[in-house]
Amino acid sequence: MRKALYLAIGLIITFEGFACSAHYNNLLDLEKQFPDINIDYNSSHRGWSKYLSKSLHGTRKLALTFDDGPHPTNTPRLLNILKRYNVKATFFTMGALVKEYPAIAKRIVSEGHILAGHDWVHTNSNGESESVYSSGLKRTVLEIKDHNPNNEFYYRFPYGAYGNGRGGYHHLNAMKKVSQDLFGENCINFAFWDIDTSDWVSNMTSDNIVQTLMANLNGGVAYKFKKISNGYTKESYTIRRPLAGGVVLMHDIHKRTVDATEKFLEKIKGSNIEIVPLNEVREFEFGNAVCELLRVI
Repeated sequence: MRKALYLAIGLIITFEGFACSAHYNNLLDLEKQFPDINIDYNSSHRGWSKYLSKSLHGTRKLALTFDDGPHPTNTPRLLNILKRYNVKATFFTMGALVKEYPAIAKRIVSEGHILAGHDWVHTNSNGESESVYSSGLKRTVLEIKDHNPNNEFYYRFPYGAYGNGRGGYHHLNAMKKVSQDLFGENCINFAFWDIDTSDWVSNMTSDNIVQTLMANLNGGVAYKFKKISNGYTKESYTIRRPLAGGVVLMHDIHKRTVDATEKFLEKIKGSNIEIVPLNEVREFEFGNAVCELLRVI
């Protein structure tokens, strides 16, 4: 009787452990940054703080991402620097610029970096109708996939703007439709960021950018953008609880950013700070997704 009771308890514990494990794996799947196929998104589904790359926090691991290129001179120079330090990055490129500078796009891919999409042109997605947004997204996917043989397709909204499209649609619903049309499955993995370097502010210097990166790792004085009457300026602030890891937002169209990248990589050489590719970050893994284009439209 006692043996039977112990056996029953053991089976219950084993089943509950299996169930918890399965539930945990499901939660991990839900944390991946694809639009959820089970959600009909509405205006309440906004913001990006919930899409932080929490698996990197506290690890002293950074994923470097660069927006708005390719730039005809700055991007090749940045690629030279990344190659010298054996670092892989992700380039969120404009579809129209990839079409204009295909040799740079091919080089990004051939040197082991990730070629990703940042829409066709740099407009605020919230100001576009669903048909305009979807058309631009499709064109971007097709242009990027023409150079990128891998199954992954990453996308970043210009300005991080999404969720309130003109006419009342939600961009994540539109994204799911575009992905189903092009791939037959959920394949467009949208990416925000954890660490904003504010490198686009005109009076930011390369040293300011490096200091901001280090402060996000160790704490200390950093720089962010501040709106003023005639535009934006930099403003210093103190980070007391650094994330100590995450996805970094920068822009390869600025010379100061390229300079800062070189200074930063030299500064962390031999340290315990690691640069990791975006597709190795848990939130951005594609797993067993096939993600092959069904047809060209």
